[in-house]
Amino acid sequence: LQKAVDHLVSAHEAMGERDADSLTWDMVSEELAATLLVLGVRRRQSSLAGSGSSHPLFLPGLRLTPGAEKEIVEPMERSCKIYESLGTAHARHQAAAAHYQLAMYFSKVWTCQRDEQKTRDKLAAAFKHFGLAHQYFFLNAKGNESTFIVLSLDFSNLYAAVSGEECLGKALGISLDTKEAFSSDAISAAFERLKPSDLRDWFNNMSTLSENVESRIMKLLLSLTKLEKDNNSKLKKDSPHSEKYKGMYREVLTHKMKSKIEIDGSTHLKEQSEFPS
Repeated sequence: LQKAVDHLVSAHEAMGERDADSLTWDMVSEELAATLLVLGVRRRQSSLAGSGSSHPLFLPGLRLTPGAEKEIVEPMERSCKIYESLGTAHARHQAAAAHYQLAMYFSKVWTCQRDEQKTRDKLAAAFKHFGLAHQYFFLNAKGNESTFIVLSLDFSNLYAAVSGEECLGKALGISLDTKEAFSSDAISAAFERLKPSDLRDWFNNMSTLSENVESRIMKLLLSLTKLEKDNNSKLKKDSPHSEKYKGMYREVLTHKMKSKIEIDGSTHLKEQSEFPS
């Protein structure tokens, strides 16, 4: 991959400037950006155990040297800049994907830094890149539903890892935002663009993702309800007590129980109708 990068850079150097042949220049630029992104991701995967998830590393011994980190981050940052300079719809999509990959890296390493300032810097970088990727996929969720949901869960996980009521509240908000990917509009759009066999896979995948989102929302609401209860216990009896998250948690539980009853009832009716007389 590094050789491919070198050849593509040489192609740009041979052309001199974009004005010489803008079409060819942009084709080389897009190929270079794609190669740099893959190079950075592969280096990350080979350097960090379990780098396919956003779960952070906690052992200081797993911290990378500045040189090793540069070899991972620099290609992906260059990829972002090239895609952003191209300005096409496809390039904007790929730039968001590159920001997502950078976010995945920083969300893993912020917990194993040698001092507080480094920790803050890596955490800030994770939030920055997640924010940029989330902004794009939130506005372009149609056709990118699974990517948007998985990204949102990873982003939510980062906020939850920082802890505190404010961050847990933001984690909950990001998780709730995924509702657009499960909307009737998203389903109608899927029917229009997908073949029957692909549509079946789409529904199966979305069903699994919906369970993951529901689980995340339940856990976040439970944590927020406990924090709310602790905060209320410190207030005087005649002071106003908040039950915002307690009410939300009850609503989710009620909805979950009703859904289970409806599913069980439908299954029972289906079994009765299929039973031979």
